This record gives sequence, C-alpha cells and structure tokens, in this order.
Amino acid sequence: MAPLTADLALACLEAAEQVAGDVLERLALPPCGIRVSETGLVGAMLPGRIMATGQTLPLSVLPHGHAAPALLAVLGEAITPDGTALPAFERLHPALDLSASRWRDGPANLFEAAADLAGLGQVVIGKGKRTGFPSSCALAPQRALRVDCAALLETAVNIAREAGGLPLGAVLVLVFDRSGQALGVPGPITARWTGLGSATAALR
Repeated sequence: MAPLTADLALACLEAAEQVAGDVLERLALPPCGIRVSETGLVGAMLPGRIMATGQTLPLSVLPHGHAAPALLAVLGEAITPDGTALPAFERLHPALDLSASRWRDGPANLFEAAADLAGLGQVVIGKGKRTGFPSSCALAPQRALRVDCAALLETAVNIAREAGGLPLGAVLVLVFDRSGQALGVPGPITARWTGLGSATAALR
C-alpha cells in the first residue's frame, strides 16, 4: 500500500484498530487469539499464520520484515470478561515472530502499524511443553537476555478481557521485539528460550 495522504492519515490507535478489525471482517478471517508486543502493538492472531519450526519461507513474503523471539501460549481455560486471575495454560511453545508490513515504505507510525494487523507475518513455533515461563531468550547466535514474560502475559490477558474474552484453546502470542532484528539476507534464523526450546525458519 502506498503511504496515506494527509486527509486519510490515522490519528489515533482506536481508529487504527478499527481498520484492522474491518480488514478481518471483509476478508472473513476469524482470529484464533491475540498477539501482543513489548513495544505496544496489539493485533489479532490468525491460525493460517502459525507454522511449525524447520520450514522455509521466501523473504519476499516478509516485506520490511523483522524477527523477534516470541512465546505462544495455548489457553487451558477460557478468559472471561469478569475474570481476575491469570488463566491456566495447556502448553507453551517457543516461537519465532517474523513480522512484515504491507505499507510500501513500511509503517510511518504506530497507528499505521496497528492498522496493518500489527505487522502480522508468520509465527514459527517449536514443540510445546507444560512448563513455567522462561526468563531469558535470544535470536541465535546472540547471548540470551532476561525478559519479563509475566508482565507481558498480564497485559495480553487484560487486553483479551477488555475485548470480551477468549475461549479454551485460543492462543496468546507474546512478542519480545526489543530483542529483535531486521530481516535482510537469506539463511536460517532461530529464537532460543532457556529451558523451553527453540523455533527455526529458513529464509530464502
């Protein structure tokens, strides 16, 4: 998409999220959960954008791409609008978030990024485990850094409650994009989670 003209520019996050919702409705794409990033982006997660570790993707499907460690949590119980405690989780998957932008020059601001489904590209997941949340992650071969999974999880759950809740089996994707990097050259890319495992994609 070409950059928006001044008269069409998005002026607030609410308007941007309305655009994203309209896109999903017009394309008849039912979400399977939500995706939340450390830098404040929130968007719907789509089942067709989740892929198993070890697969190959062309760089061309990830324009303005960005790789970041992520966690995909599968709900073991529903999130209800009137709940207060954190839900139980069926399993937790190490994940690699590969974001993209459908704006020709990349998003000009947070609002354009939010309207573009929060930059949803592909989420690559490794084998799930029933375990506690890990405390550190890295994009290989970088050194692992500590992350606050609990804080981002609480944010995601509160967002889900405000949106009306999520059913049993839905997913929460937590993206740690402060530890990410821009996609530039072909080759493998791996997100590693201490004590949980890894997720890898090959880019060509």
